[in-house]
Amino acid sequence: MIRDILNKFKWHPDFDFSKVVIVYIDRPKGFSELRGDEIEKIGHKFLYLYSGTAIPMHRIVEIRYGNEVVWRKRDDRNKKQT
Repeated sequence: MIRDILNKFKWHPDFDFSKVVIVYIDRPKGFSELRGDEIEKIGHKFLYLYSGTAIPMHRIVEIRYGNEVVWRKRDDRNKKQT
């Protein structure tokens, strides 16, 4: 799902990949953001940045395009189990 969304923004001519903002869990800082133009490669399990950093896909919690949230990770930990 995340990979598909990012590939659409990267390769579709109607979108500007530099307008993509990704929020991810950055241990031990908490949360960090990166822009689409910082991403060198969208792998199957990682985002590879030009800086040499690899961000695991499971740490991504939100994807925005401009000011619009296009995807947000669901938090099932707060739901009661029945």
